[in-house]
Amino acid sequence: MNSKISSAYLLKNYTYELPGLSLKVQLKNNPFNLEPETLFSLALRKNKRRRFLFVSKVLGKHIPGAPFLPLLAGAALAIQCFNKLSGLEHDQTWPLIQALKTGQQMQEAYESVAQKPLLNLPGQTLFIGFAETATALGQAVFSLFENAYYLHTTREYIPCLQAELDFREEHSHAVNHRCYPAQADYLSSSERIVLVDDELTTGNTALNIIRAIHRQYPKKNYVLLSLLDWRSGEHRADFRRLEAELDTKIHTISLMAGEIAFSSPAKAENSCAASRDPQEISDLPNPELDDYPEYKIISKLKEFSFPETIPVFSQDSLGDQNPIPYLKLTGRFGLNTHEQQTSWHLAQKLGRVLKTNRQGSVTLCLGTGEFMYFPMLVSAYMGDGVLFHSTTRSPIYTNSQGGYAIREGCAFRSPEDPGLINYMYNLPENYYDEVFVFLEREVSRERLTPLVRMFHDKGIPRLVFVICLASTEGRFLNDRKKPSAANSSPFADGML
Repeated sequence: MNSKISSAYLLKNYTYELPGLSLKVQLKNNPFNLEPETLFSLALRKNKRRRFLFVSKVLGKHIPGAPFLPLLAGAALAIQCFNKLSGLEHDQTWPLIQALKTGQQMQEAYESVAQKPLLNLPGQTLFIGFAETATALGQAVFSLFENAYYLHTTREYIPCLQAELDFREEHSHAVNHRCYPAQADYLSSSERIVLVDDELTTGNTALNIIRAIHRQYPKKNYVLLSLLDWRSGEHRADFRRLEAELDTKIHTISLMAGEIAFSSPAKAENSCAASRDPQEISDLPNPELDDYPEYKIISKLKEFSFPETIPVFSQDSLGDQNPIPYLKLTGRFGLNTHEQQTSWHLAQKLGRVLKTNRQGSVTLCLGTGEFMYFPMLVSAYMGDGVLFHSTTRSPIYTNSQGGYAIREGCAFRSPEDPGLINYMYNLPENYYDEVFVFLEREVSRERLTPLVRMFHDKGIPRLVFVICLASTEGRFLNDRKKPSAANSSPFADGML
């Protein structure tokens, strides 16, 4: 991907050339003077509704990076929200932005604002992060505020609960969003709703959820936070029309804003020959994998237990039910400020436990789907040489040309729902010494086969599954032979 920059008065114009597509970006608002390459690169997505994708470098999703980087991005967005709504400037604004720009002293900058919630807005506030990409971003923003709640939308289907909100994201590969707040008053008692997404292109998803909320719990103030805001003048007018229709105020705040325009050659579909589909990973058992040299599962942590769980079951797209409860600390069912602080201390403790059991100098920590924030926070305390990102449901074309965001990719059946295809991007061969895969809930070993095969084929010698919640009897995990004495380790089938 090639890009060029030109200045036009106070505006900056960028042109990005992708296979079969030319994209122009005009920056109109850049409060922290961030360079675009700090925040994103671009790729082509397999979606006829929207062919291109701004691939975030600071989100911890598609591109691996230092785990403190997405935490800093969330903190920067939180501080920008505070600065805008309060009319004040937080005293850690510029040290934090400098760390985000340079990648230096990231832990110190993050902890300077995260050790206790320092930001406060008048009245109780509910933060809502959008699944799946912005679940971690939303929680990272919320974590810095007092007198607040957090809830993220989900694509999970929980048949024993009635969704409090149900709305659509039309341009997405997975359009349905649901909200299952454990306490109904999260929505009813909050004076302000803050919606958090990684990017706005049209803003239609935000308008859909605002309408859904307003039908039941009308508010006078909504805030929409995003890393990037590319809404056109017409899309911004849609927001003003909704404000008038609902007699409410919608604030929009971002780290970078502007407008985009794109064009395609007449035969664009045929001009993407260099772009490829992600490599398909088979879920058929491979006898070779039974002898994977370091294939371990942590399902029970000695003297380590998670706080409150949500005792509900889910149902996947094949109709199979998983009776294992969910972690409350993810925010899928709602979280308050005190519970968030507890989860932060818990993540530090678990990170330090896992740090002592690392055996490599280059370690990948991998979140799965919507389960991003807690693994990211754990990874941040596992020591130097750790990179983090997550699996995703987003189908993206890969391309090895310089500057293109997604160089390689793998497609595999989701361990949580084998009826769905998940993807993992930018996993180079023979690069990592080990991978720690974080799963919120126990799944069968059979469902882990595609992941095991993928890492095996990529030449990664050691693989550890960290399963946060498992059945009491471990009934899903006990269908594999115990490791031999030669392979025994503190990770041997589950007990640290």
